Formats: sequence, C-alpha cells, structure tokens
Amino acid sequence: MVRPLEERYRTVRELFPEFRIETVQGRIVVNEPGTWQHNTILSRTLFQLAAAAAVRGWEIWPNITVYLGPGHDLYVPDLAVVPRRPRLHEEHAVHGASTILLVDVVSVATTYDVHFVKTGGYARGGVPLYLVIDPFQRLVTLFGGPGGRRYRSENVVSLGEPVFLPDPWNLHVDTASLTEAGA
Repeated sequence: MVRPLEERYRTVRELFPEFRIETVQGRIVVNEPGTWQHNTILSRTLFQLAAAAAVRGWEIWPNITVYLGPGHDLYVPDLAVVPRRPRLHEEHAVHGASTILLVDVVSVATTYDVHFVKTGGYARGGVPLYLVIDPFQRLVTLFGGPGGRRYRSENVVSLGEPVFLPDPWNLHVDTASLTEAGA
C-alpha cells in the first residue's frame, strides 16, 4: 500500500530537517541549501526589504512552508514576508493569503517549478505578491493581484533595472545590486 503524499512529506521533513522539502504536483521535492551566489542574491534582497518590513512591524522568514489549501501543493519560498501574527497552518506553514510577499531565487534545480508551477499555485492560494529573481535569464518578475489560476499582473524587468513593489510596500528594489556584477 502506498502511503498518502502528506504522510510521506512529513516523514521526509523529519529525515532531512536541513533541506527545503516541498510537494509540487504530487512529487516530494528535496532542495539542497543554496550556493553562495544564490545566498548572496537572497541576502541583498533581504537587506533592501528589511527596513520597510521593520517599520511596518512585519517579519521576514526564510524557508517557511506556504499552505495553499487542502489538497494543494506545499511550497517553500526562499523568503516570506508576513505580518506580525500571520495565520498559520500547523507549526511549520503559513497560509498563502496571510503573506505580504514571497521571494524565490531561481536555481538550476528549481527553474521549471518556479516559472511554471509555483506561480499558479501561489495565485490560487491568494499570495498577494510573488517576486522571482532569475539570475540565469537575468530577469526579475513581480507577480501581483492573484485571481484564480493566474496573477492579474506580471511586471518583468531585466536584472539591473529597479522593480517597484506596490502597496503596501511602495518600494523600489534595486536589482542591480543583487548579483556580484552589480555589487
């Protein structure tokens, strides 16, 4: 007898607590820790978001599972910005609609899932803003206005151009500073 996906997911999370464990389209995905380049982009993004988040009383969580509803995938973005007391699903997951911004930096292993799977899942789960930084294509995409299976807006800029985070942020992210070349 095959154990249900949720049971296998919990087992894998317990076996590999140092990894990012997700369910994506019925698969259990084990993501290794990021490379120094990946982490450099994340830390530089975090530095730009931190002051605005702190002033508003928000928190920035790395590697928290995002709950998108019963029977839906469980994703783990690189960063999640949440209000001080977000709605949680169990102790390890925040409800997607209770987030303020999710951020993913594309890696070789996550390219397909980030670009083609997670955007739809996050839109269905009510995630208001999803920022995707793709150092391979040298593009930054901000998805906003979740509506059903898709986001209503998609703002794509070249890495190096600023990307504007709308309300409640009203903040320009300087993408030129995110990579070594831009530092």
